Amino acid sequence: MQHILVPVDFSAVSRNAAIYAAELAKLFKARLLLFHAYMLPTPVSEVPYVMVTADEMQKENETYIRKEAEHLHGTYGIEVEWLVRIGIASDEVRELVKEKGIDMVVMGMKGAGGLDKIIGSTTTNVIRKVKVPVLIIPHDASYTSVKHITYASDFSDKTQIELFKPLLELAELFQAKIHILHVQRPHEPVKADELVSARTNADIFASRDHEFVTIQDQSITHGIHEYLQHHSSDLLAMIAHRHSFFERVFSKSYTAAMAYETRIPLLVLHDQE
Repeated sequence: MQHILVPVDFSAVSRNAAIYAAELAKLFKARLLLFHAYMLPTPVSEVPYVMVTADEMQKENETYIRKEAEHLHGTYGIEVEWLVRIGIASDEVRELVKEKGIDMVVMGMKGAGGLDKIIGSTTTNVIRKVKVPVLIIPHDASYTSVKHITYASDFSDKTQIELFKPLLELAELFQAKIHILHVQRPHEPVKADELVSARTNADIFASRDHEFVTIQDQSITHGIHEYLQHHSSDLLAMIAHRHSFFERVFSKSYTAAMAYETRIPLLVLHDQE
């Protein structure tokens, strides 16, 4: 974990995420890249007004982001770069991940009561477009040492060791215990491929302190919520790939069914296929 990207919009939410990222960068001895994308305002009425130029917006945003970078550098003693570009934020983040060799993206989120309110459209689009881990920091989550990590899986996830490397690195850094959570619907038999995946996971996590936890619930999201309510956890991890558990749970059709508010950081791991 050598290069961490933090998209910022100068809000309290993104500033909170930047602080969390800075703490991680300090521990990993990694570089931080603060990034802001902006769009030119579009006239919405016939009322005349003074149009702001791209050059003016560029300079103004550079002033803001430079101050944040200097503050983080001075506070945490880490290397902090900054960059401002015009364009759609999620598209620019995707390109930066490739250009700069980014290892992780850290973003903030706010709100409650459903994915459309919990995670803004930019964060959602970044999750779908990039192929590196994305760490989502709730607006009210303060940085704390990670002692317990909950990895939620239905055992249909890919089981290549490389996929779990970021999670294992975090667990090693903090000497955290990993709780591999499987929500089983009542009276639903365990499939053969799920048993194979579970055994493979046991091999992958063998080097770290871990345990398998199976609970029963009609709703996967409600089951995760209930588990997090009654068990200490500092980080929730999921895998995002096409037709995966994450993709199903966080699709628009499941928005209304989201039974919990994410109050701890969410690490989204990406299948590279």
